[in-house]
Amino acid sequence: MQKLQLVEKAKGRAMLVWAGKKPLESIEYYPAQEKEVYGDKKSPDFNKLFWGDNLQVLAHLLKEYRGKVDLIYIDPPFDSKADYIRKIQFKGEKVEGENHSLLEEKQYGDIWEKDEYLQFMYERLLILKELLSDTGSIYLHCDWHKSAHIKLILDEVFGERDSNNSIVWKYSTSGAYPRFFAKNYDVIFRYSKSDNYVFNYEKIFDKFDYYSKKEDGQEIIEKDGEKYYKYNGELRTFKKQLTEVWFDVDKIKRDGKEILGYPTQKPEGLLERIIKTSSNEGDVVFDCFCGSGTTMAVAQKMGRKWIGCDINLGAIQTSTKRLNQIIDDQKALKGFKGLRGFKVLNVNEYTAFKNEIEAKEIVLEMYGVEEIKRSYFDGVLDTSFVKVMPMNRVLNKLDIKTLLKNVNDKLTDFTIKKKSKSGEPVYDEGVLIICSGMELDVSDYLKKENKTGVKIEVRDIATDKKNLVFKKPPEAKVEVRAKDKKLSVSLKEFYSPILMRKLEIENSKVVKKEYQAKVEDFRQIIDSVAIDVDYTGDLFNAEIIDLPAKRELIKAVYSWEYTKKGKYTVAVKIIDVLGEEYFETFNITT
Repeated sequence: MQKLQLVEKAKGRAMLVWAGKKPLESIEYYPAQEKEVYGDKKSPDFNKLFWGDNLQVLAHLLKEYRGKVDLIYIDPPFDSKADYIRKIQFKGEKVEGENHSLLEEKQYGDIWEKDEYLQFMYERLLILKELLSDTGSIYLHCDWHKSAHIKLILDEVFGERDSNNSIVWKYSTSGAYPRFFAKNYDVIFRYSKSDNYVFNYEKIFDKFDYYSKKEDGQEIIEKDGEKYYKYNGELRTFKKQLTEVWFDVDKIKRDGKEILGYPTQKPEGLLERIIKTSSNEGDVVFDCFCGSGTTMAVAQKMGRKWIGCDINLGAIQTSTKRLNQIIDDQKALKGFKGLRGFKVLNVNEYTAFKNEIEAKEIVLEMYGVEEIKRSYFDGVLDTSFVKVMPMNRVLNKLDIKTLLKNVNDKLTDFTIKKKSKSGEPVYDEGVLIICSGMELDVSDYLKKENKTGVKIEVRDIATDKKNLVFKKPPEAKVEVRAKDKKLSVSLKEFYSPILMRKLEIENSKVVKKEYQAKVEDFRQIIDSVAIDVDYTGDLFNAEIIDLPAKRELIKAVYSWEYTKKGKYTVAVKIIDVLGEEYFETFNITT
């Protein structure tokens, strides 16, 4: 029986209708895999950054965070009919007159069929409402492309009475638009689940002060650092006011100090106003389209807990680097009450081949199996004993033979239901085999050889769990040496089967061979290198990070000096330009 998280139906309100509209009544639970930790390893709790499809991440979060998220900000795709493409290029390569890319990879796609886009947003908003606390607010940032449609979906999911604001973010624009008026604003909708939402109106005025305009001829007087005006001989204060039109926070300039090179990056000032207004220190802030990580960066600076998510690995890498730098800067801050550590987790992007035990745990959790310790079987699901076969190979006849022997040896653990006509026992309990692919004749072999009286079922995750993704990592040759407390790590070779296959496909489309992309140096296909010099086997925490610029190559040679001699485990993580990961550990003695 699959583990499902229930989702509350939208109630009877005015509804937007589209082809294929389907309520999300329940959603399958997806487990998460902790991959890396940054900042204080001894932090009492950790903020979380998820890599994966946000629908699956949302399903995962329902188990722990239903009704516990205090503020949600999302800047989803606008259905702008634009594709935000990342040109995958060889590091360090420059061809005269033309930059040859390895292939094109979407940073994220914003080209949708209208019905597909509306269903996409509808499903996610239904779950986001489940996560939102009774005192929380959700801010949804969009533009003219789908703002009217999104407003109707928000009304349906949250209710028209819980629509608090339609904020206009006005920014500067340039260029001439001879056929239409220049578009120079976006819309930010604010909704809540109740009337008891957090709204720190007064707190925001220490930075954002707005005064009503004085009438002509009014005398302005300053007294004790405050401004007043005279009315009928009396001194009166100006009325402070923050309206729905925000004109004092501009877009990030191309040469601005905040710029990270991410196509949809938003200014920190915009998120600072939202977070300051609708959350308090220690509250949980969530962004499931986190991009360059602005929401988490501001939340971290303001002492909030945060959860971020993005399907794009480039976004995760950008956010990780940004957040790690902020936490490093906060080490010197006294009295900071926020968390000083965060974890990077995967949902449904499992590197199963690296760790077979971990792969088995993921599968057991995915199917909702109750684990059994110290047994040939791995767990129990409903009335069946469960055996998870190795995920790095297909199920074969030898596996079946071994399983049948173990079933036969443990028949006393099964309950006899009845006797067959031939007098053979038929058992209440069955056996479920979970595998990753199988030989063609395995099913026939199982039927022929099973004389135990126990019903045995085989489930192949390749067909049974099509959304579950297992990837084989790249390969590398790494040389690690240690002497007199000094560590040396050298990358000698690197090979990515998936990347090279994609390169082969892309080159087949190019007519002239001179325009085909070539790998002349393995460093050209490496995006980043990270090294944990004291890896504990739990979470990865890099002391050495090599993240070169677009036209630079990785150094490939790294050094470190320990404070004392001893035995250490060195973990090396290499990510290629497609986001595929190599990971290996080395035991050393200094």
